[in-house]
Amino acid sequence: MRLRPFVLGPLIYAGCAGVAAAQPAMPTVAGDRQFNVSTSVSAIYDSNFARSSSALAAQRGISRREYTLRPQVSVDIIQPLGGQALFLRGGAGYDLHRENSQLDRPRADLQGGYLTSLGFCQLAAFGAYRVSQSDLALIDSPAIKNTQQSTSIAAGATCGRPRGFGGSAIVQRSENMNSAAIQKEADSTTENLLLSLGYTNPTLGRLAGTFNYSNNEFPNRILPGRPVGDGFFTTAYGLSAERQFGSRITVRAAAGRTTVKREFAPPGSEAKFTSTTYSAAATYRAGSRLTFDVLGDRAVTPSPRAGKLYDIVTSGEVRGSYSLGSRYVVGFGHRIQDIDSNVDTTLNVPVLTNSRTNATFASLRYRQSRRASLLLDVRYEDRNANLPEFNYTSTRVGLTAEVGF
Repeated sequence: MRLRPFVLGPLIYAGCAGVAAAQPAMPTVAGDRQFNVSTSVSAIYDSNFARSSSALAAQRGISRREYTLRPQVSVDIIQPLGGQALFLRGGAGYDLHRENSQLDRPRADLQGGYLTSLGFCQLAAFGAYRVSQSDLALIDSPAIKNTQQSTSIAAGATCGRPRGFGGSAIVQRSENMNSAAIQKEADSTTENLLLSLGYTNPTLGRLAGTFNYSNNEFPNRILPGRPVGDGFFTTAYGLSAERQFGSRITVRAAAGRTTVKREFAPPGSEAKFTSTTYSAAATYRAGSRLTFDVLGDRAVTPSPRAGKLYDIVTSGEVRGSYSLGSRYVVGFGHRIQDIDSNVDTTLNVPVLTNSRTNATFASLRYRQSRRASLLLDVRYEDRNANLPEFNYTSTRVGLTAEVGF
């Protein structure tokens, strides 16, 4: 029996995205065998690799102008085994810097797992591994040399038919680790439980209610009066909807109420609060060549920055793509992201508590054949933060050559 695609995967994602931190989602794979391997090389120029003012960059010993070479191998493999399947997707490579060679690091982003069908249910066991040098925009401390690794394992089940009621459950454990001593305070472990119950109808689309619980632990964040690590819990209740309007418009939306409760709050700090969280995505296809996407979300996430516990991240994005014949595709868009963090800190240095980043981007892809392509992309960023030394503007230009096998 051929493995069926996961028909409830998009429903689960739409129902939970943005409702709480580090949301798990069931993988979606095709039923046919795939074996795609490609190699690529990217050359990237960055006018402000330091993601800071010139004074702070000099203090950190970072050259603001940088040229990065990034060779990478990517895979997209699906191997059906009767009514089961194994999959592996992602890439691994290395970042080589001309001006800041002390930040040369391996880079990987891989996901894989096992899928099987049981009656009208699909079961999955899956995981992910990521490693890279930390983006300097996410480091407040003087320690810029930091390898950030994250691993996650998850198991889930989704049951239902293309029409009628369906449900799902996913459990996931994630670990984030840092190599720099001062950044180890941001090491965290997150355990998630996601439950979803939905109804699918060709006229109404998909409707679902979701519940998410997460436990976020920071074992190396030691506070005065507390001998063990810090942490917080989140509980979230949400509703989601997904609907297709004709052949041109697809809309996914979710909203919920997320309660965050700290295990231990220093005097003067907020121990518990409730916030509205949401996610939305709309796609408009203006014919076969032009596509527009509008996205927005608000989520509570464990902070990757030393000295802080959680971030409230709100973002919005508009993007589009236009096909110029069969070989050229133009991409363009703009993104705004606000990050607000809890203000108490265990560091004796000022840290970022809020920032706004605007990013405008464009790209041109040339596909010489089904297996060979060139990509030129340009991105301009402008960040304003509560600490002036972390304000920056940056222009990045990248050229990527990719060959598949």
